[in-house]
Amino acid sequence: MFAMLQGPWPRVTSDGIDLAALEADVAAGRADAAALEAATSRLVAEVLAAQAEAGFGLLTDGQVRWPDMTEAVRLAIFEGRLDAERPLVAAWTAASAAAPGAAAVAQAVPGPYTLGRLAIDDAVRRAREADEEPPPPVGLTAARFDVTLSIAEALGREVAALAEADCPMIVVEEPDAVAIGDNASERALFTNASRRLLARVGDMHAMLAITGGSAHAAGGATFFDAPWQSLLVDLIAGPDNWYLVRQAPGDRGIVCAVLTAREDGVEVDQAPELVWAAQYAASSNDRGLARVGLANATRLADRTPEAAQAAVRRLAKGASYAAMNLDDAVEAGLDPRTVRDARPLPADNRAARRRQAREAQQRDR
Repeated sequence: MFAMLQGPWPRVTSDGIDLAALEADVAAGRADAAALEAATSRLVAEVLAAQAEAGFGLLTDGQVRWPDMTEAVRLAIFEGRLDAERPLVAAWTAASAAAPGAAAVAQAVPGPYTLGRLAIDDAVRRAREADEEPPPPVGLTAARFDVTLSIAEALGREVAALAEADCPMIVVEEPDAVAIGDNASERALFTNASRRLLARVGDMHAMLAITGGSAHAAGGATFFDAPWQSLLVDLIAGPDNWYLVRQAPGDRGIVCAVLTAREDGVEVDQAPELVWAAQYAASSNDRGLARVGLANATRLADRTPEAAQAAVRRLAKGASYAAMNLDDAVEAGLDPRTVRDARPLPADNRAARRRQAREAQQRDR
């Protein structure tokens, strides 16, 4: 049972340096590039430390090196710079070196299916800006299939380089998987692109992340026929993704993205929901808690650094409760209303008696 950060982190350092503003200053000649690199490295270290201090065993750099990791990698591919620059390998190497203790560091990778859709959308936009007629829909579909597989091949070389660098895990972000639906061609494209991406993954763990909606209409085979070892699914924006959880073979890991962070910064106890989600995922196909994790569903880059830090603390607490015997979790602070067990309790179970006493007090209030 573990907790992990999903997606990007706010790009603001603890002393208030906004990397976006600093990047604009560097571009305008008002600041030095070395100052930007120093602030970025400091923020990476802070993001890693926040996760480690919360008790995470698997860390990420929060994608803070770029305003948008997906866009940065897309441009590197289409400008022919990916193989020469290896941006994801460089980011992981720096984060791994800055990680506290012996914690493992995962690297986020934009998915080829999503990048292929973005590429065609961009081509259509450029054609319209130039007052040119974009290709007909059939032509666009054929072009997207070719582009997607080409992107998967290019990203596959980056993934292979990460594996050679001893990166323990990649988290491949495919938000556009929610658009696959029941289209057989789209299903086949996603599966084939996934296989091409992971062809040289070696022993590195490959996790597929689906966020922003439900992808259950694509069917479990679309995802599980490819060599993904685990699946992270957004169960807030896409509650029907529970169908995918139930279809996932028991030897595949499941990360339940269920924690939300309010815009007003008010913290709400979500431990009951976190525990329920973890226990339910663990029960599906005899998966067990060892193959289950918890993550944030809210995009933390849109929140304050303080809210992001609070979110990782709540995730860690929820994971610790989920890993306990439920009586012990209640004793440790889990809301007793989470536990609805009508079985008779042994007379010498002191934790159970204390739980019953607390529940009686709450009823009497």
